[in-house]
Amino acid sequence: MPQHNDLKLREASSQDTSLLLEFMAGFNQEESIDFNREAYRERISAAFSSPQLVKIWLIVANSYIVGYAVLTFTFSFEFGGVQATIDEIYIMPEKRGKGWGTSVLELLAQKAISFGAKTLSGDVSDEKPWLSTFYNRAGFACYPYRPYYKKL
Repeated sequence: MPQHNDLKLREASSQDTSLLLEFMAGFNQEESIDFNREAYRERISAAFSSPQLVKIWLIVANSYIVGYAVLTFTFSFEFGGVQATIDEIYIMPEKRGKGWGTSVLELLAQKAISFGAKTLSGDVSDEKPWLSTFYNRAGFACYPYRPYYKKL
């Protein structure tokens, strides 16, 4: 794994909301997810009000903010306790291809451990099979089942 001593995660705060909204707009556009700025502003506020459930970090490279990452937390008996899930990772398109994504995964694993997580998971879209290679290289394994979701 590439070592990027100039890469770090800085915990986001409410003062970062405008920047997060810009990054999230880019992420959602790439993922073909509807993006409503005010709805996402409310979600960011809810995240900051629930630090036991979600953490948002800005990805900082060479003192320049290049993206963001979000971990959410649940409990899983199967996986031994607290489980951290990578909800989103976004690095600005022009900053990709430098190995920072792999380094961010390692930093997120360290953060997850520091919050007591026993497992770190991430979702891979069938439309982006290259993500499987990315996660496999970082030590993730695919389990023989898929989560199903119901919006409430």
